[in-house]
Amino acid sequence: MQDYPRNFATPLLLAAIAAGTAFVAWNGLGIPPLPSLVTGLVLPCILLLALSLFSAKQRVQALDRRSEELARVKVELETTVRSLKLRHRELQNSEQRYRGLVEQQGDVILRRLPDGRLSFVNDAFCRTFGASRDNALGRPFAPPYHPGEKSEVPPSLDVPASSRRMQYEQCVKTVSGWRWIVWEDQVIRNETGSVIEVQSIGRDVTEQKQMESALREARDKAEEASRAKSMFLATMSHEIRTPMNGVIGMTGLLLDTALTPEQSSYATAVRESGEALLNIINDILDFSKIESGTMPMEETPFSPRTLIESVSELLSQRCGEKGIEIATYAHPRFSGNILSDEGRVRQILLNLAGNAVKFTDQGGVRISAQPDADSKFIRFEVADTGIGIADSDLPKIFQEFTQADSSLARRYGGTGLGLAITQRLVRALGGDIGVSSTLGRGSKFWFTLPIRNTTGSAVQLPSLTGIRILVYTSFHGLSEALVSQLCDAGADAFAAKGIAAAETALSSGAFDVILMDTTTTNSPAAEVLIRLKARLQGVKSIVLLRAKERATLQGLQSAGFDGYLIKPVRMTSLVNRVAAVVSGIEPADADLNADEPKLPETRQLSLRVLVAEDNRINVMLANALLAKMGHHVDTVSNGREALEALARASYDFVLMDVHMPEMDGLEATRRIRQAESSGKRKSRTPIVALTASTLEGDRQICVDAGMDDFLAKPLDPSALKAAFEKYGPKPIGASKSA
Repeated sequence: MQDYPRNFATPLLLAAIAAGTAFVAWNGLGIPPLPSLVTGLVLPCILLLALSLFSAKQRVQALDRRSEELARVKVELETTVRSLKLRHRELQNSEQRYRGLVEQQGDVILRRLPDGRLSFVNDAFCRTFGASRDNALGRPFAPPYHPGEKSEVPPSLDVPASSRRMQYEQCVKTVSGWRWIVWEDQVIRNETGSVIEVQSIGRDVTEQKQMESALREARDKAEEASRAKSMFLATMSHEIRTPMNGVIGMTGLLLDTALTPEQSSYATAVRESGEALLNIINDILDFSKIESGTMPMEETPFSPRTLIESVSELLSQRCGEKGIEIATYAHPRFSGNILSDEGRVRQILLNLAGNAVKFTDQGGVRISAQPDADSKFIRFEVADTGIGIADSDLPKIFQEFTQADSSLARRYGGTGLGLAITQRLVRALGGDIGVSSTLGRGSKFWFTLPIRNTTGSAVQLPSLTGIRILVYTSFHGLSEALVSQLCDAGADAFAAKGIAAAETALSSGAFDVILMDTTTTNSPAAEVLIRLKARLQGVKSIVLLRAKERATLQGLQSAGFDGYLIKPVRMTSLVNRVAAVVSGIEPADADLNADEPKLPETRQLSLRVLVAEDNRINVMLANALLAKMGHHVDTVSNGREALEALARASYDFVLMDVHMPEMDGLEATRRIRQAESSGKRKSRTPIVALTASTLEGDRQICVDAGMDDFLAKPLDPSALKAAFEKYGPKPIGASKSA
């Protein structure tokens, strides 16, 4: 409709004017009007004129709308242009910052095309390799490698899409000389996965490499020094133990001869001095092994009760010589087994209890094992009534080469290493250790160990339910231990403090059994029993003796005692003895040591033993010990002579020293075992190492060479007898396990 006026308005307007003019002229000539003509021509012209005017107005309105739309579009375009300009400025700033970071970066940054040509380098690249950017771009980058260093080859660009980052080290030539560069390459791919560029960032790590090299060199020197120290300790241990074997062994033989009291006293002092020196050597070796981290820990099942009882028995002789008591108590929970390193726990207890005995002159020592507060740990305690420790000395008690009082070191001796070793052993086992003490009144050392996998079951003991027992001893620690053990077995047990309290308790008639120590008063036990006799109507009496007091048994039985127990008292022996006495079983028929293993009685064999030993004193000692045991002995001085002796004759047993001239014991043993495996020797000969080398691993070295066992010098006669029983020929009629 808008195009219609534009095409026909003018002709129609002209037609209308012409029609009007004709109409006027017609009237002027006097021609009669023609209404039909006027109606047919004028009215359409007027109508078309009106229509043309309307169309013109519409066109004007359309033009106005278009103008408004154009104005709006213009505003939008101007806004977009301003936004683009702002974004452009931001991009320029961002690019400037990026370029500034890249150019000022200390690391070398470069980009390479797939053919190796450089497409970008930063200023650090130019400074490092002394090249201008214009000369570097468009050329391959291949710096020379140091001929004496092992540089890694850059990885291939043909890598999976997942491997976008790769690292490697190169020692390359730079303007500053040879430098170690750690490169990190990042593969850049397009949408199809094709490599378009590789970006490499190189960091100079020369100083770090030099530091690592220095640390490696220092570590190697430290390890070499540690090996040298270990070799020195091993050599010194061997060299010291070899003469100590002669000193202690020959002194023991001397004490077995007829000596005057004065001579026996001197010989005993020599032996004790030798044993003290041996303990010092063992402490130093243990400390060295802990320091170097070469002391392994093992987990084996063992009974804490049996362990602390065996420790008390080992120390009982020393306690008896000092006139003090030693007692033990284990909570019923620990009559079965726990898992830990039994040997190390024994060593810890011996260190602590041995110190307690050393520093106690009156009263005694009590060893106990009970659950800790949260029942996740077992708590061992060693309490004594000794000299005690001052509060100011407690913080340093576990330090190396330290004793609480330097004057005590002169009086009691020692290296000051025992407690330091003990602390480290406890911590290596996952526990903790501590001490509380009162000067002049005694000390209590304790340590805890985690309870792991309690296994096994306790030994079944007779029930003492309903039995009322009075315990009367001079050492309250012993009384407490006995009362606790009896109560655990079901008895009603109480401790009497003094003879008057014992008399009063017995007068009440409330007790069935009294346990009495021979050292409760200054009077002999028989006299004390006679004093209490009037009050012992129907009350059974059991006396506690030291092993050396067995000779008084007959007199004590004549005085009216119903039974006896040898101190230190094991719980099994205690409960069995009380049950036997209450039931009326004669003491001779009661099994006092049911918890102790019985060795089958066997007839002693006379063995033919070959001793390979190059030390003259040790040869004399071995000859004397073996002769006293009733064995026939031949000796040789090295491994080669041992092979020759075995080729000439048959032996029941071989004691083989490890370190000997010409051929050592290890090589000799290997050759003996080779001859046996090849059939050149008909039977296998037991071979036991006899050596002063006692460092960790020495036993395994001997076993790997083919030896059956390992005996350390100084030679222990009981250990030698045990080896004969275990590996030597069995008497006729004896069982294999004998």
